[in-house]
Formats: sequence, C-alpha cells, structure tokens
Amino acid sequence: MGLSVNLRLLRERSETLEGELATEEWASDFNDELVVFASPLRYRIEAELQGENLFLQGPLSVTLDCTCGRCLKTFQTTVTASEFAAFVPLEGEDALTSAGDFGDLTPLLREDMYLALPTNPVCNPECRGLARAAKSQEIRPEKGPNDSPSPWAALDRLSL
Repeated sequence: MGLSVNLRLLRERSETLEGELATEEWASDFNDELVVFASPLRYRIEAELQGENLFLQGPLSVTLDCTCGRCLKTFQTTVTASEFAAFVPLEGEDALTSAGDFGDLTPLLREDMYLALPTNPVCNPECRGLARAAKSQEIRPEKGPNDSPSPWAALDRLSL
C-alpha cells in the first residue's frame, strides 16, 4: 500500500500527511516514451472526516524527465497539482479502499497526477521542432525523366 491514512484516528481529529512516495508505489503501471518520473511524488495533504466521507486537499508535485514531442530534445520539468482535492465516501460502491482502520489514498493521488501530466511535452512553446531543420536544408524534389521537374510530366506524354 502506498499512502494510507488511519481512519479511526481521523474520527478524533484531522491530520496532515506530508512526505514522498516512490514511483514504484504509486505509478508502477505508467508507461510513456516521452515522460519518465525523475523524482518521487511529493505531497502535503490535509485529511479530515466530514460525516461518512473523507475530505482531502493539498498540493502534489513530481519532477519529470521529458522528451520534446517536436524536436526530441530531453528536458526536465515539474508538474504540480496544486489544487488536489477529493471527497470520498467511506461506505458504498465508490468507497475508499481500506484494510482494517487504514484507507488507501494512492489511487486518488495517481488519478490526479496522471491527469496533470503533459500529453505531448514541448521543451519550449516556440520550439519549431524537426521541421525547422528540414526547411533550412531546403529539400527539393529530384527532377523526373527528361529533366522534367514535375512527377506528372510522364502522364502529359500519354496519348489515349
């Protein structure tokens, strides 16, 4: 279990959970060629019971090693879910997964962080990518048969 909270103690008072989770504990199933986790997930979560529900809020952050989707350069960035919040029932179909007195918060953190990850990381908003390099080399098509610049010239010579 990654990050858990003692639900019995929460009935007496709210609790602040602060620390780091290793990637293997919260994102072992993550697989992306352009995004790799470079640090543990950092969290500072306020947890409190509100009736038969658990309320969580606080910032989450992780550092990423990314490959630019345009130019293929590698760069590092930090993704922060500064407004992480969850209101989870303790009973019923959508109840928090628990083992004894401890509720597992890991799936909630995972979901919010996966949604915050870049889908197409870019090293710089002005990055023109590999197309810029190709344009600077001015790739020109080779001339066709009979030194014709058009690939359709052979069709012009057909008599039907």
